[in-house]
Amino acid sequence: MDFKQRPLNQSLIGRFLFKGEERVRICPKKIYCVDIIKSHDHTTDSMLKGSYFETLCLGKGAGGKTITDLERKKLTKKQVEINELRTINGDPPLKGEKTMDQLRIEEQAIRFKQLANKYQIVLNEYNVQVPITIPWEKNKDILIRGELDIFPTTMYTKNEGSNEYTLNPAIVDLKLTANLESTFGEWCWGAMEEMDLIQGFTYNYLVRRLPDHVDLNPHVVDLMTKPLINLINHNKINFYYWVFSYKKLDDKIIQVKWDAMKQEEFHQVINKAISVIEYWEELGWPTKPEYSVCKYCPVTECIDRETIQTV
Repeated sequence: MDFKQRPLNQSLIGRFLFKGEERVRICPKKIYCVDIIKSHDHTTDSMLKGSYFETLCLGKGAGGKTITDLERKKLTKKQVEINELRTINGDPPLKGEKTMDQLRIEEQAIRFKQLANKYQIVLNEYNVQVPITIPWEKNKDILIRGELDIFPTTMYTKNEGSNEYTLNPAIVDLKLTANLESTFGEWCWGAMEEMDLIQGFTYNYLVRRLPDHVDLNPHVVDLMTKPLINLINHNKINFYYWVFSYKKLDDKIIQVKWDAMKQEEFHQVINKAISVIEYWEELGWPTKPEYSVCKYCPVTECIDRETIQTV
């Protein structure tokens, strides 16, 4: 694959690998259609909720997309009758009531803005959803890309080894979850040791390489001040997940640290991801039909689609 035309990103890596190990239950054809050439869209309910939360907090989601509403409750019989009359009169129809999840997400968006002010996080039209593309130092023909929710910003954070808080430069990635203390699944915020931290590694790497590649990212020229570049070059910038839950109104800030060992781990993951992608490309992106994978696949025209579950 031409990684200059289609830069590698943490999302694509995560389709093939988990914690550096190759996934078994995948369909290369589905990944090719959904994640590489993007001929088919696969948006889950969780993704919509996350994009809605980002839109409320930052003004837009990844890629500049905005989600301004979520699926509402079904209309009552009386509301349906009222809408019939409104249609006849040329008036816009009534919407169903908001779900409890949506109401709580909106409450969390309000909390985010209050807490962002408390932590002195900077938010403006230039430092939200910032795309960064950097050549991989191991192979300049491989481009790595990421879209940072908030960068650059200041943030009051606790100093390691003390109870003092100071204002430091930061990279912040917003996350929305139903349960902040969950220990199940791949996004188990209550058991960070079980999670794949490739996103945190990727964003740490991109920002630390950015001062040498501003020419590839002209949109950040005005953001990359000399003091910020100096701090980045001296490893004085940190990456944080800021996770908000909507079942219980709570939040958690999690730092993904960066050092030489994690950088080497990152390089190993990149190398392995490239090998796996090139392997499946050489085979022509075949299908690997399996009921659990095919069930929600948007490539509905696939002739190999498995529609029968076996136990």
